[in-house]
Amino acid sequence: MTATITTFEARVAPCGKHRGGEQYVAEDMHGLVTEQLRFDCGCQSYREEFHDGSVHHMVVNHHGRVLVDEEFRGE
Repeated sequence: MTATITTFEARVAPCGKHRGGEQYVAEDMHGLVTEQLRFDCGCQSYREEFHDGSVHHMVVNHHGRVLVDEEFRGE
């Protein structure tokens, strides 16, 4: 399992504000990849790609409101 945490410069957060933040990426070397963006305002974006190619994507603004919660099935 490998994991990295990096900072990113200001970009449009889910709330519409320009904010920087941190990006967390973890990979298990068998096909599972998790990416999480945490904006300085509190907004977050999650993306998980599973071994079978399925993807779960969720976006939450800094008030805790879920803006996107979608899943795509793999093969």
